Parts: sequence; C-alpha cells; structure tokens
Amino acid sequence: MAQQKDVSEKENMMQQDAPAEEAAQTADENEKISDTESIRLTGEKTPVQRDKTTMHDEVQDFKFLKPKSVRRETSHTHSSSGSGHHHHHHHRRHRKKKMKTWKKVLLIVVSVILALVIAVTGTVIYLVFKGQSELFDVDLRIEVPQSVPAEVQDNGDYIVYDGATYRYNRDVTSLLFMGVDKRNIDGVNEVGTGGQSDVNVLIAINVKSHTLSMVAIPRDTLAEVARYTPSGTYNGMGTMQICLGYAYGNGKETSCDNMVSSVSKLFYNLPIKTYYALDLDGIAAMNDAVGGVDVVSSEDVSDVFVKGESYHLEGKDAEHFVRLRDKSKVSSSLDRLERQKIYAKSYLSTLQSKLKKDPTSALTLFNESSPYSCTNLTAAKVAYLAKEVMFGGGLKPEILTVPGTMTYDGELASYHVNEEKFFKQFLEVFYEKM
Repeated sequence: MAQQKDVSEKENMMQQDAPAEEAAQTADENEKISDTESIRLTGEKTPVQRDKTTMHDEVQDFKFLKPKSVRRETSHTHSSSGSGHHHHHHHRRHRKKKMKTWKKVLLIVVSVILALVIAVTGTVIYLVFKGQSELFDVDLRIEVPQSVPAEVQDNGDYIVYDGATYRYNRDVTSLLFMGVDKRNIDGVNEVGTGGQSDVNVLIAINVKSHTLSMVAIPRDTLAEVARYTPSGTYNGMGTMQICLGYAYGNGKETSCDNMVSSVSKLFYNLPIKTYYALDLDGIAAMNDAVGGVDVVSSEDVSDVFVKGESYHLEGKDAEHFVRLRDKSKVSSSLDRLERQKIYAKSYLSTLQSKLKKDPTSALTLFNESSPYSCTNLTAAKVAYLAKEVMFGGGLKPEILTVPGTMTYDGELASYHVNEEKFFKQFLEVFYEKM
C-alpha cells in the first residue's frame, strides 16, 4: 500500500503542468489503476494491463501512465522553438522532395532501359520465329525416275522403298552453297559471262538431331540445266555439267536461281529454300573473319601443300587450298573436292566455336560477306540458325558426296550419278524411316 501511495504522488506531480482536460483524463485513469491494482496475495503478481496509455516494470510489476505526447503547433510554442521546428520541417520537406525527384529520374531511366531490352528481345524473338517459317515451310513435289523402284505418296510426304515406309523430315532445311570462279560476283548483262559454279554443296540442317549433312556435288555431275540465249531468252533444258547452270544467268540472282533449279531436279525436286554464292575474293575474307582455319592436306598440291602436313590457312592460302588442282589428271576435280570437304568441316567447327563465344558474330559475318556474295539468306534465317548453334549444343557435321563415277572422253570430264546409291543417301538425309 505504501508503494501504491508513492505512485499516486508521482502521478499527481506529472499532472500539475497538464491542461485541465488532461488532468481530468489522468484522474479517470488513476481510478482505473487503483481498481485494477488491488492488494495482491503473497507470491502472486497482479496481471498488468497494457494499452496505449500504460507501461509496466517486468520486475516489480508496477504500472505507470505513459506521458502523452504533446502536439507541437506553431500557435502553442514559443517563437524561438517554433522557428527552429518550422525550419526542421522545411528541411525535411526539401529532402523529401529532392529524394522524390531522384526516384522519378531513376524510374524513367530504368523504364527506358527495360523498354530497350524488351524491344531488342522482342526483335530477336521475332527474327527467330520468322526465320523458322522461312526455312521450314515447304510444299513437296517429289518425283523419282522410273529406274528407282519407289512409290511416292502425298507428293513426297511418304515414300515406300524396299519394303519400308519413309516420312519426309520437316525438321530439315536445305541450303545450296556455290563457289563461283570469278573475282567479283557483280551482275552482268550478257548470259554466259557470269562465271561457273565450281563448288556446289547442298547443306541439310536437321534441327532435331542437331546434325549438318553436307552433300558435295562434283562440278562435272551430269544434270538437267535450263539454257538461255545470250539475250536471256529461255532455250529449253539440256543435260550438261551442273557447274554450267550458273553461267546461264546474270552472274547473280538469276544464276543462283538456275543452279537451285538444277540441284533441286537432281535431288528429285527437293525444295531448296536458301542459296549462298561466294566469289573468289570472298574465300580469304570469310576465312580470316573466323581467325583462320586449320587443315591437314589430303594430297600433294604443286609445291604449296604436302600430303599429311598440317597448315593454318590465312588470306590467299585458303583460296589456294580449295582451288588448286592438276588438270592433267582425270580425278583432279574429285581430289580437290576432298580438300574442299576437309576445309569445310574445319571451317564450320571454327565458326561454331566463335558463335558460342560471341553470338552476334553470325550477323557480323553475314554483313561482312555481303560484298563477296549473292544470297537470299536473311537476317531472320541467320538468327534462327545461330540460335540452334548456341542453344542446340552445336551442329555435328558430316560430309558426303553424291555417289557416282568419273569418265573422260578426251575432251570433257563427266560425273555419272549412281542412281540406286544416291536415292538411298537421299532418304537417309531427308527422310525418317517409320
């Protein structure tokens, strides 16, 4: 009880300077306290009320009133303290305003960066999907010669051959690569002066199995070629060396289209969506763009390359490796083709390594090759193929040759396709056995 009286005296002292209203309120609260804090039994602790106006001592279990915070307004304070308080609030408002300004600027900057990221990402996604459509949407019109005992169904979606059924693989897209024997791949006005396509490789890219099949077509392969007069008038079809298909055009787009047509007929009307022709000056440029290419020569070539020796090709050395041949030998074009296959495989491996380190190098290389090439390869197609290389674990290359035999009549070398072996190869590359 003595302790309770001490508490009451302290409370009365705290109430002396309070306004009348607060004194009345404190009196009511004191009455509640004395009602609550009745005499407690020995060893017991009186439950302590906790609310916004009370505080307590956990040890002694005393209960005190919390001093009420007095609202400080300019009209209730002295001029000196009011002035300082007003200055403090003004400083806080200034800092708050300044902080808000920086937040707005930061928000704008972040928004702009985010918008750019979304725009770039959206553009890349758009290019990838557009490239996929350009590469894989095809209409089949497969036709096989009577010498091939095969049944074509649904325009080539299905082929029955040797007791098995094959389905066209729509995960495969085709690209015809042509190496033109001219320094400049500029257009010409007269048919027959645009050069010949000495290197012809049909590249089949399977994005499901992540394989890249390069089917080399010897330049002397006998095939159907559309002929044109020097003025450009169509003059019917003729059977001749396939490399001459490029000469029957303007040295650029029409020459490429003519070669695509001949290669497509050779491959039983296979749809070929993309072509890429490169002139002689482009060999060194493309070679050096990937940092050079390492090869092992498959034969002795003049005094330049020795069979079994390793070489790091840069500049003109790359052109010499894929172009030189001994024309006195009937097999010279086939021997050179083997070197070209070695070079192509090494180049692709080097290119894929470069793409994995720098994904943008595909578009850079595509742009750098423009002065030396003629192509319908678009940025969308490049973006899609680069995506396959980056996220598909790369493309595993295999190099094939159209099977056949070479003949020489004393004036002209001709390569005759072995139809049976070639058709089996065709099914293996472009179809799936069901």
